[in-house]
Amino acid sequence: MTEFWEEAFRSKQEMWGSSPAKSAILTSDFFVSNGVKNVLIPGIGYGRNAKIFRDSGMTVTGIEISETAIRIATQHFGNDLTIYHGSVTEMPFDNEQYDGIFCYALIHLLDKDERAKLIQDCYNQLAENGYMFFTTITKEAKTYGQGTYISKDRFEMFGGVKLFFYDKETIQEEFGKAGLFEIAEVNENFPFYLIKCKKARQKVEFAPGSSSKAFAGGHETVR
Repeated sequence: MTEFWEEAFRSKQEMWGSSPAKSAILTSDFFVSNGVKNVLIPGIGYGRNAKIFRDSGMTVTGIEISETAIRIATQHFGNDLTIYHGSVTEMPFDNEQYDGIFCYALIHLLDKDERAKLIQDCYNQLAENGYMFFTTITKEAKTYGQGTYISKDRFEMFGGVKLFFYDKETIQEEFGKAGLFEIAEVNENFPFYLIKCKKARQKVEFAPGSSSKAFAGGHETVR
């Protein structure tokens, strides 16, 4: 997937424009009202969703698999924005504890074990009482069921991208032990769920196999 995203960013550059996603705006507003000071964005791309958090006074750290996307982000933010180069499946990249984590249109690109690992890794890097918000494509999308069938609710399309389509039952299964407190619907270019979790005091145990180190792309596919 590294090659896929490198080619995408080389050929299309800022392919989703410069405005933040609607869910990024909603998340930023929530983070501000709840005193979030530092944010981790896995799959930060070229930073279009980072600016709104920075403009609201938060420190932003990103993870990105594409060197080209990081180079574009650096043109916008200079050296003020830390971006780790690598796949989200290789988290953690630092030992920081973050008040907030925002993961946009990324988790649905991963297989079951990779999704479980990402949720666990993000939860582990949350400070106590921290929040992590994920956006993911839903089964209401017109693309659901199209392309090549891989497994239940997962299909390959768009020239090699593998998408898993969520419903509320699957969200409960995957995020229920990670402090899930709300599932909101956000209609952008595709119908998305905005999944909201808060770090609890109790220890969270995830499904076996969630420590998988399989390599996969961590990026924003659908906008």
